[in-house]
Amino acid sequence: MRTLLLLLTLTLSALAADEPFPVVLQSRNLTGKKLYTREQWLPSKTAMIVCDMWDRHTSPNAMKREGEIAPRMNELLEKARGQGILIIHAPSSCMKSYEGHPARLRAQSAPTAARLPDKIAEWCKQIPTEEQAIYPLDQSDGGSDDDPAVHAAWAQEVAAQGLNPKAPWTKQIDVLRIDPATDAISDSGIEIWNLLEARQIDNVILMGVHTNMCVSGRPFGLRQMAKNGKHVALMRDLTDTMYNPQRWPFVSHQRGTELYIQHVEKRICPTLSSDQFLGGQPFTLSQATAGKKRLQILLLGDSTTEAKFPKLLAPDEPQLEDSLRILLASEPDLPPTDVHNEGLSGEYIRRLLDTRYDQAVKDKPQADYIFIRYGINDLAKRESFDTQFVLDYTELISRLRRDHPQAQIIPMTVIPYGSEENNQKVNQLIQQVAKQQQLTLFDLYPAYATALKAGPNMLNYRRMALSKIPAPLQALVTPYVQPGTVPEVVVLDNRLDAHLGHLPGWYGDRHPNLAGYQVIASETAKFLAPLIRQRK
Repeated sequence: MRTLLLLLTLTLSALAADEPFPVVLQSRNLTGKKLYTREQWLPSKTAMIVCDMWDRHTSPNAMKREGEIAPRMNELLEKARGQGILIIHAPSSCMKSYEGHPARLRAQSAPTAARLPDKIAEWCKQIPTEEQAIYPLDQSDGGSDDDPAVHAAWAQEVAAQGLNPKAPWTKQIDVLRIDPATDAISDSGIEIWNLLEARQIDNVILMGVHTNMCVSGRPFGLRQMAKNGKHVALMRDLTDTMYNPQRWPFVSHQRGTELYIQHVEKRICPTLSSDQFLGGQPFTLSQATAGKKRLQILLLGDSTTEAKFPKLLAPDEPQLEDSLRILLASEPDLPPTDVHNEGLSGEYIRRLLDTRYDQAVKDKPQADYIFIRYGINDLAKRESFDTQFVLDYTELISRLRRDHPQAQIIPMTVIPYGSEENNQKVNQLIQQVAKQQQLTLFDLYPAYATALKAGPNMLNYRRMALSKIPAPLQALVTPYVQPGTVPEVVVLDNRLDAHLGHLPGWYGDRHPNLAGYQVIASETAKFLAPLIRQRK
């Protein structure tokens, strides 16, 4: 009787300690907008899986980043373990090092689940929600961002230790403590599934390396957990990618990781960050892991720079800033670049200066090149345009010189948009400012006008109020309606021209579509490349 009472007391104590904890899950819609879900999870229904935090790696740079992540990860695991969350260590291909370990035996002895998902023992390279997506990174070279000489020297060192340079890992990194009393060790999708089912665990958090490979694809990874019904999330600040910035889309390693995490949030599962458990700020890698210095290019302008509808309707496709970066990367003698697009629909220079200059410009990384393309909205919004536009433009240049002293400031002419008279009026004032301020002018207008001659409407998207579409055709345009106070039909190309091309105003919008932005990107790259070479 006393034994029974003791067991009952221990059970009640454990239940009392199983206090729910809050999580904020971050996902994204297909346009990239962040979405947040607040939930309460029970520790007893939650597991954390540590993926492939090995003692060695094929890439010295990957090891350096892992070494920075590991102390924060161990702190998180200790906190989670104390709350009653199951910790599963999954250093793949290293189970021999843990033979007989209590945590290894715990995984091996879990009873076979009543439901074992099909192919749970296999890698999963894609789930249906990813099938139509443009994969965000080219990792076909293995993803190493090492200096080739450093990489070769490390391979020789590993071989001299009697290890395989292509798979030198033997165990998990020692920084991460394994608790023999509570943790589990396994690299098996079946064993880990059995553990989760035996404990009725639905919430699974994955962390470790590398998100675009093992963390997503392993038999216990994000895809398998998501497609088989677990409430899975990625710990987004305690992970890394295998990505080489010399491969498409030619972004920094850090940005490559961000792009893949966005892919996860759109297509696979939500994410969360370690500060939700530990307080403070999310973990970030140090500048020591940032790689080679990259040129910083800042684009300022209105809707013809921002590309609102191309980004909304074709969010996975390369946009203006992406195409410019990729075109510059195709020149082997040019340094890598980051392109920041701070264009905003409806903006004119005075509004930029008075409302969001600090956020959009002052607080950005120190720029090497700043392109300015304003004038279309200034003409409509500013009284005494001929005078005020020049004063506003001059003030903007002055502030840019103060806040980005190393930057080459490049005024641009506007693209063909309004009447020829208005276009020339605006561009003449831009040329005047450039001359007064002794700045190199990028005259985009002639090249864009020439490209338009190949087809007057090839470079523009179509936009028309739904109310102007004849009633018999409104059902046809339903998939292309953008909601709002005044619902509009918007398409990026000529797919509806056969039905609506006869309507007055169907071709009236002069905003660039994806093809138009390719022209702008191409001309900008051709203009900028020689300047970069001269600066070198």
